[in-house]
Amino acid sequence: MRKSRSAKFLEDDPLTTHQDFSVLSLGDLLLAREKNHVDLMRKKNVIGTAVGFYLIRHKDTWPKRGRESRPKGPRPARTLGNSGVRPYSWPCILVFVRTWAEESNLSWTDRVPPALYLDDNRKVPVCVVEAPLQDQIDTVVLNPMFPTSRMGGGFPVVANVQGFEHIASIGCLVTDGHTSYALTNRHVTGEAGEPVYTKTGGALVRIGQSAKEKLQLRRLPFQKVYPQWPGKDVFTNLDIGLIRIDDLTKWTAQVYGVGTVGPTADLAEDNISLRLIDSSVRAFGCASGHLQGAIKALFYRYKAIGGFEYVADFLIGPHSSRDKFSTRPGDSGTLWLLEQAKGAPLPLALQWGGEQFLNPDGQSTGYALATSLSTVCSLLEVDVVRDWNLGITDYWGEVGHYTIGALACTVGFQGQPGLQKFMERNMDRVGFKTDALKNTNKVLRSKAHFDFVPLADVADEVWRNTRPSDENNHFADMDQKASSGKYRGKTLLQLCSADQANVDPQVWNDFYDGAEGTNPGALPFRVWQSYNEGVKRLTAGDLAGFLAAVGTMAHYVGDACQPLHISRLHHGNPPLKKGTVAYKVHSVYETEMLNQNAGKIVDGVVSRLAGKTVKPSFKGGQAAAQRVVRLMQETINAIPPQDIVAVYNKATSPADRLDKLWKAFGAKTIGRIAEGCLCLAEVWASAWKEGEGPKITDSKLVAIDQDALKTLYNESTFIPSVALKTMIKLLKDSGGGADGAAKGVQKKKSTKKKK
Repeated sequence: MRKSRSAKFLEDDPLTTHQDFSVLSLGDLLLAREKNHVDLMRKKNVIGTAVGFYLIRHKDTWPKRGRESRPKGPRPARTLGNSGVRPYSWPCILVFVRTWAEESNLSWTDRVPPALYLDDNRKVPVCVVEAPLQDQIDTVVLNPMFPTSRMGGGFPVVANVQGFEHIASIGCLVTDGHTSYALTNRHVTGEAGEPVYTKTGGALVRIGQSAKEKLQLRRLPFQKVYPQWPGKDVFTNLDIGLIRIDDLTKWTAQVYGVGTVGPTADLAEDNISLRLIDSSVRAFGCASGHLQGAIKALFYRYKAIGGFEYVADFLIGPHSSRDKFSTRPGDSGTLWLLEQAKGAPLPLALQWGGEQFLNPDGQSTGYALATSLSTVCSLLEVDVVRDWNLGITDYWGEVGHYTIGALACTVGFQGQPGLQKFMERNMDRVGFKTDALKNTNKVLRSKAHFDFVPLADVADEVWRNTRPSDENNHFADMDQKASSGKYRGKTLLQLCSADQANVDPQVWNDFYDGAEGTNPGALPFRVWQSYNEGVKRLTAGDLAGFLAAVGTMAHYVGDACQPLHISRLHHGNPPLKKGTVAYKVHSVYETEMLNQNAGKIVDGVVSRLAGKTVKPSFKGGQAAAQRVVRLMQETINAIPPQDIVAVYNKATSPADRLDKLWKAFGAKTIGRIAEGCLCLAEVWASAWKEGEGPKITDSKLVAIDQDALKTLYNESTFIPSVALKTMIKLLKDSGGGADGAAKGVQKKKSTKKKK
């Protein structure tokens, strides 16, 4: 709590009464403002008021010997940028004016008094602040941060209203005990039943619909929300809308850029006080990203119309003029959290709008207007969800997929200069440039801020959300034994090692019929599909189609060199208990460990690929699948999944797990990623030759337009995602069967000679 200071700071006469302003309560300030607000707002220079602490100019000297020294002569304008709260600041009413003017230049009717008085003659100071509003505000939402896996706080919600696209941020998840909702602004969710969307890879994806009318809040009389405080003819703006979520499994309670949140800051009339002023708060808006600031004022009256005035619970801005802070369109709905010295930040308020105040230099700073979250939860009878789908999603991390896809473009392609040029020029279509790969934050922000998703992670970023059947294409439990049927006692590792012809969807389907409780993974057959599509497109001269096919293929080849994607131990030792620490081994190894060591991994893979070349070695989609199965076999031998699980389970904390996993498997993981790059490049080389790529002229070997690629991967018919059983007919009918690996082709030739 701010220390009470002697009245000597304010008055020279120690006998003066009623001048210890530090004893003024929030209720006292609100009452004094209520009694005088009509008169204040009639003054032509006044644009709004709030309550808080007196702002001291940064250049003003600090008080000495118990009193504040004031320079003589005209004072410079006091602004939100050049002033701040000091430890001895006293409670006051803040009056915001368009322009700073000396009293001598104003008529007496337009002068803002230095103090107001309560009925008992207590004096309430007034602090005048120059804060001209920016008249024209750009409402275009720039670079919204779209979700890359699960939805949650900080990501955008999109609604089409009368032909216009409205974008706001999701605040957090809430529940009434039966149904879960996403909390945001009503001006985006609209009327009850309206569909609400987000975007994945540039495509609109429905996430739910606007909840029923009683779960929406527009505005309420101030005294209905705060009955003990004065506020006649005043509305509290709330602008709260709930989205009834279609599929809760695709959501997380974590707020992007913040993580797990603490309990809701429980604010009511008996504990809302001026102690909140200058408290540190943080947020993550889909337009602005990370936001850190402070509560600058409470109960900001920002508008008067038709005899009524409107109030925002919180005015939030930068700590000081040195801090970068500018909330933007698209941040409406953002959840603001109160920082704590220890523990997770506390959900405090929901942003619904903002003010742009002009600085003396002509630039503007955006301030957030927000509603108390505890008020919202009380009125709607909901609670914040804090424990749903926590932790990182179980996908091979961004570093793994983008490294494999991008660095495969740098491998030497023997005798194929056209392919070399084409892939090098499209490296940033498949993944990211090498320097960007080392910066995990840059990768995350880049891929989420733009409509185009680099091809190597389309399978996770787009297809997992738009194609439910794609899930089985990312794995294959090759060390699982069949318990019955024609392959009883065998594993897919054994079957495929004994005979490459067993890399066949019919064989695998028969195997899974006898492996009860095991999901029928189809990873290598997804590569078969992509290979066939790439060859077909290239033969027709469609370079965009070829790149989209082989670029998205990179994801599945990446999965093939991740040990836990090809093992029954993908989430630790059975039985698998979702949500436990042991269950999270998958995400900790493949995502957290890689993200933490991104620079080392990229440098290591680049070093291992130096001077390496590949050449066409087979024809046909089945041969491509066989090459990927060989990679899977080598991966599970190089890093046995049971070893990863054992090291993980011996560790005692999150940091210890990451440290032990990296020490045990860091170098080997780099090796597997490098082998994944070489495997992928070999598949590309074979498809290029089979599709007659060498015949394409140099003038056509250019960087492919991103919109053309996006259009292709957003088509449901482009390399359709299907279950293993469906692949049997699909792959057989598409041709491109095993003309054979190089070895198989040689066998045919030698047989001909014998004849």
